[in-house]
Amino acid sequence: MICLGIDTTDAACSAALVDNAHVLATSSKIIHRGHAEILGPMVENLFSSSGISAKDLSKISVCTGPGSFTGVRVGLSFAKGLALPWSISVIGVSRLEVWANSVDPERDKSVMTIADVRRGDVFWQRFENGHAVDAPVLTGIDAARQALRPGDYIVGNGAALLDGPLADNTVLPAHLAWLGLERSPVTHPAEPLYHRPPDAKLPGGRSL
Repeated sequence: MICLGIDTTDAACSAALVDNAHVLATSSKIIHRGHAEILGPMVENLFSSSGISAKDLSKISVCTGPGSFTGVRVGLSFAKGLALPWSISVIGVSRLEVWANSVDPERDKSVMTIADVRRGDVFWQRFENGHAVDAPVLTGIDAARQALRPGDYIVGNGAALLDGPLADNTVLPAHLAWLGLERSPVTHPAEPLYHRPPDAKLPGGRSL
């Protein structure tokens, strides 16, 4: 099976093609904004360099957040648009899950993944043996620290806020794609994972 992994949730625009055992092609650019303009040509170049076309894909794995509101929607929209003509399954995988699996390849650890979402808040989730044991939670830093358990491995771009290790928390698109090969659209639907509702309001102060 072949999977395309896509991440546009943060400063990087990244994509990779993998099969069950190999990275067939990969690309990543730090751009901060303009993901919608970069992603299409990037994926087209991956197809060209690997000799693979969209119809050859078994799945598309897209990072669902948390992250930039616009970036999350760019990745999801592109993945669903590419998948539609070929009836390709689209898998949604959060940054929290990618982080957890990146530090627990043997899937034998208790991992707490933490995203720094500003305003003194963190968005966190616990994983045991490679699987989520609860839904992501938005709390203050102190509340997240109190939720830590002895033996928890802390990872994520908010890990340092809880005295965890400073590390490269980039979402590797190949890793994202391999997780997508293992996941089902039933358990991992391609839906955005927002850490808080959007600040924008409709006229009259109504929420979107």
